[in-house]
Amino acid sequence: MIERIKSYNRYKDYYTFSCIEVKIATIITFILMFFIFGVLNFYEIFSVVQEDLKQIILAILGGEFTLLGMSLAGMAIITSLISPDFLHAIGKVDDNDTINRVLSHFEFSALNLGIQISYLLLVYFAFISTMEVLNKIPFIICSTLVCYHFFFNLFYIISLIGECIKINKIKTQSREIISLEKTIYDIANEFRIDFILAILLKEKNLNREQLLKELCSMIDKSNISDGEIIKEYFRNYY
Repeated sequence: MIERIKSYNRYKDYYTFSCIEVKIATIITFILMFFIFGVLNFYEIFSVVQEDLKQIILAILGGEFTLLGMSLAGMAIITSLISPDFLHAIGKVDDNDTINRVLSHFEFSALNLGIQISYLLLVYFAFISTMEVLNKIPFIICSTLVCYHFFFNLFYIISLIGECIKINKIKTQSREIISLEKTIYDIANEFRIDFILAILLKEKNLNREQLLKELCSMIDKSNISDGEIIKEYFRNYY
């Protein structure tokens, strides 16, 4: 997992401002920090709201465990839906390695959620302990980083919906390619069978009527449910 994240430079997702999740997380974090520290004087009233913060952290932890499960389920669904045939066909229509890139997104999301769950547990235990509150500047910096990370994770997972839509489009194109390839193989097989039949007919001195008679006899003996349709096809083909 770590190697895939490194190979696709997923760590740059934290600060790539062209990504919509980074823009939204930055804007929301700035507004929220300004409101709670500039308007509500959050640091000064921290002891008053500390119990409420513990409940909020517990709620966030529960939600992030759910999101972590969704990320893992998303990876499992994607990997189970992509067969070797589709991977072969996808390679013909996708030059951007989209499947592996999307999987690296899910892995990065799961890693981030795991990291945030871990340090939020530490924050919760710090709240219920007798530790003193940090000085104001470090407190604001830590609060800002935690808020940004939370909103980044939230909108990062939402952005994965768009990535899954890309996979669906590629899969549709791949299905068309597989269908076309199978048609070509069918045509090739028909030519091969016709060639073999031509040789056999020449060696056995059989004519068209005798060939059809033998084929229909074999179909009748096989008890195929669509035998009449197959016999009609042979009559038209030969």
